[in-house]
Amino acid sequence: MPKEKVTLYLEPEMKTWLESQVDEEQKVSTVVRNLIRKAMKLKSRKKQITNMNDPFSLNVITADLIPDDLKQYSELLIEWWPIRKKKGGSCTTSVAERIFKTLRSFPSQDRKEALEKAITGGWKDIFPLKKGYKPEEPKNNHPAARVFTAKGGFEL
Repeated sequence: MPKEKVTLYLEPEMKTWLESQVDEEQKVSTVVRNLIRKAMKLKSRKKQITNMNDPFSLNVITADLIPDDLKQYSELLIEWWPIRKKKGGSCTTSVAERIFKTLRSFPSQDRKEALEKAITGGWKDIFPLKKGYKPEEPKNNHPAARVFTAKGGFEL
């Protein structure tokens, strides 16, 4: 991995502390790199610990996490949750509750189809179905559309 040179501006007490950490075996750059590595490890460890408390933060959820009124859609929710996580969607208990609330707001016949579309589309959220809009066919008022009958003559 290529290294990159960095310049630091330190306050006098920081410089004094840094110099006190340097010995014959370690240069200033080594001490700084070690400090950064420690900070990185600590941050990643904190992130893992906080995520362990939230069951929805995992890549896979189980059926027992899904509310009773939505149990019939549990297979679809379990299949969709990793897709949501992979797409970068926030996966927490509060987000899961919002998704459950959104699903409850849909008509019961649309819930399954909305989840299926989220899975096939690779969406990180669930959206209401768009109802097909089919306008009425316009009346044909063109003269060529007239039909001649013996009784009424030319009629539309």
